[in-house]
Amino acid sequence: MSRRCSRSLSFALLLLTLAVPAATVQAETYHFMTVFGSQCQPPKGKYVHSFATFVRATGCGNDWSNYHLEVHTISWLPATMDIKPWKMVPEEGDNYSLKQTLCWAWTNGADVKKWGPYQISCETYQRALHRIGIMNQDLLEYQAIDPIYRTEISNCIHAISGIDPYDGRTRYPLVRVGYSASEHIAEVFLENGLILDANANHCWLDRRMGLSGLPIETGTLEVPLVQAGIGRSNRAGAEVQFPDVRVSVCPDFTVPAGCRHCLGLR
Repeated sequence: MSRRCSRSLSFALLLLTLAVPAATVQAETYHFMTVFGSQCQPPKGKYVHSFATFVRATGCGNDWSNYHLEVHTISWLPATMDIKPWKMVPEEGDNYSLKQTLCWAWTNGADVKKWGPYQISCETYQRALHRIGIMNQDLLEYQAIDPIYRTEISNCIHAISGIDPYDGRTRYPLVRVGYSASEHIAEVFLENGLILDANANHCWLDRRMGLSGLPIETGTLEVPLVQAGIGRSNRAGAEVQFPDVRVSVCPDFTVPAGCRHCLGLR
């Protein structure tokens, strides 16, 4: 082959290579949950609270700083933010943001502790968003000591536990409040397989969400045998409450890839 033909062939191959579009990198999506508890010392009924965040992380590769975060919060309180523990009739409730909830807790002299972040399934994340949609449509009322069977009335604990498709309110008794209630929520979620791996370290998510450096204690969970699939029965998951609700839920906040969120609470 002549040198001129060889150069022409090489040039043609180069043009062909440039004309072929690069393979599209498929984005990956992961979901996470953190359960929070707040209480005074000693615990006071007006200032004990359980709340949780649910995060969708979308991106590529092993560098979590390059993932886009969409953060949702379940923090069900009276619309007045004034908890009346012994009020026996329901009242209007509201779902507050993570920042609003932390401000409320610290302003009232409460301490905050968290369990997580833990990876959860897409289904659990979607059930959390559906739960938030129910709140946004005013289909729930608030009552600190809520009835077992009237699920349209809820306290903060059962606002979160309502995501669990396997266990009802009797598994989340009101003898537990504050830290104890929030830890118990995480424990039952783990036992029921809603938390995928309690031993995985996802502290990078705290940094991305602006939680690092804040006075929040971190608790740990012991992995039970049933979470590993030993002695666990195959139970069918219950249908979500108000299945006809179709609401587009806006996130509490988002964190673009390569950025960290600032809660402005330092």
